[in-house]
Amino acid sequence: MTPGSPFRFIQTGDIHLDQPLGGLAEVPKHLREIFLSAPRQAFQQVVENALLHEVDFVLITGNVLDVRQSSPVIVGFLLDQLETLNDAGIKVYWVGGESDPPARWPASIHLPANVHTIGPGKPIEILHTRDEDAICNIIAQGFIGRDPSWGQFRPDAAGLFTIAALHGDFESESIARSGIPYWALGGKELRDKLNASPAIAIYAGSPQGRTITHNGQRSCTLVEVDEEGDIAMEAIPTDVCRWQSEIIELENCKKVSDLTQIIRNRLNTLNTTKGNRQLMIDWRVIVANEATRELLKEETWQQVTNELNKQFGLEPMGSWTYELTVETGAVIPEAWYQEQSICGDYLRLTRELAADPSLPIDLHTFLAPGHEESQLSEAVAIESRENRRRVLQDARRLGVQLLRAE
Repeated sequence: MTPGSPFRFIQTGDIHLDQPLGGLAEVPKHLREIFLSAPRQAFQQVVENALLHEVDFVLITGNVLDVRQSSPVIVGFLLDQLETLNDAGIKVYWVGGESDPPARWPASIHLPANVHTIGPGKPIEILHTRDEDAICNIIAQGFIGRDPSWGQFRPDAAGLFTIAALHGDFESESIARSGIPYWALGGKELRDKLNASPAIAIYAGSPQGRTITHNGQRSCTLVEVDEEGDIAMEAIPTDVCRWQSEIIELENCKKVSDLTQIIRNRLNTLNTTKGNRQLMIDWRVIVANEATRELLKEETWQQVTNELNKQFGLEPMGSWTYELTVETGAVIPEAWYQEQSICGDYLRLTRELAADPSLPIDLHTFLAPGHEESQLSEAVAIESRENRRRVLQDARRLGVQLLRAE
């Protein structure tokens, strides 16, 4: 690749403007508005960051909305945001996903002049220019439901920095062999980086988590390319309502008031770091030794939940507890989690998996050949949040026994 002009862009996708937040049996009345508007507010954060960082273009990797299920308000909102980028001279390259192939867009509704849509046909090449000078080449193809013809994705013949943009589920081997330095991928709700070295392949993920399994920060990705083609990336938070799982491990806890105060203290800490966003929190409390029968009652959990929500959950952009459970079990000292050892690495991984239910745990890969359809296969399936929690709890204890054995 020959030296070129530095440039920056924002990658986003899987926005689903037409899908409100969900996952609760009943949405509290004061949260209904943010459940409806959060996907739009998150996309507005993407646009505002594009303006703030003065990007050259925004690259959208599909699933913006299903126009067949979108109200005029949602379609109008999207057009307004695209027009805002147009007014700032920022191009938008929109790769069609499963829910938004360009052919589905109504012919009577004209997109702003800065928007270039890419459908599922043959990959197209887009030469992005600044002041009539070419700064990068984009090779893009909309969702086709299968692997692309990898041979059609090649670095620019003139040496321009090349970006590939696709929507779907792809393996890293073909990407690594392509010679294209950056791949912008869509089709995953959670941000992900494929192991495709020397290429960089990023699923930006959705800018807003929409259900209780979409735990943790959601973002768009700011990509900066310098004169030599070196790439720097930053995940910029965009979610206005964040689903969060919190685990509290205690040696002893006998009083309901003590438990309530412990969670209050954690909430005070969370509120100082959450920024201007709504938190939706799932608490899991594990008491190692003495826990009174009162603490293990669901009625107590609801009582504590009500007290917490009265104090922290009713204000705008507050912290709402939607679930609280207390259980007994051996508590692992925090110092063990911080150890620079195999055991410490293992414990930190189990904590990460417990905190983010969207991270996959697939035990089927460890089954011997011939057991894929057996009862054993059914036994290792993790199909519920509670099952996942208990599996990770047992795995944590077993790991400590094996990895810290004298």
